[in-house]
Amino acid sequence: MEARVAAGVPEDEESGLLPRPSATGRRPSSRGPRFPPPPAAWVTVDGPLGLPLEDAGGHARRFFLWGFACLPFLWAINCYYFWPVLRSPAASSPSAFASIRPHVVRSAIGFTIFSVVLITWATTFIVGGERLFGPVWNDLVMYNVADKLGITGFMG
Repeated sequence: MEARVAAGVPEDEESGLLPRPSATGRRPSSRGPRFPPPPAAWVTVDGPLGLPLEDAGGHARRFFLWGFACLPFLWAINCYYFWPVLRSPAASSPSAFASIRPHVVRSAIGFTIFSVVLITWATTFIVGGERLFGPVWNDLVMYNVADKLGITGFMG
């Protein structure tokens, strides 16, 4: 045994604690081929540290409904927080996601629509400006409110 340790063979292998590789380079298996276990289905992004499944449906619903109260960024938070639910295909998602998935998908649709409207509005004002709106532009913009109200006298 000392000769094997001197030759670089670990002592644990000699005692049988480490499995010896077979001729094909794979470890011998007495149970046939091993497949990795399926990944755990977590409802939230933070995995086991997140919400329990019982509370997740209520939170997803609340985020979705509060998004209508002029807080559409809650829809984005809902999509991010419940990303595993949103990412899994509806046909192959666990049945536990059934109460959460409609709210998260609707939040994604609502945030997408909100983003398109916001970007369109901002681009219209940035690119178009006075050329697009003509003389009405001075009534639409907010940066000349102080001039209209005459409160710029204190600035010098």
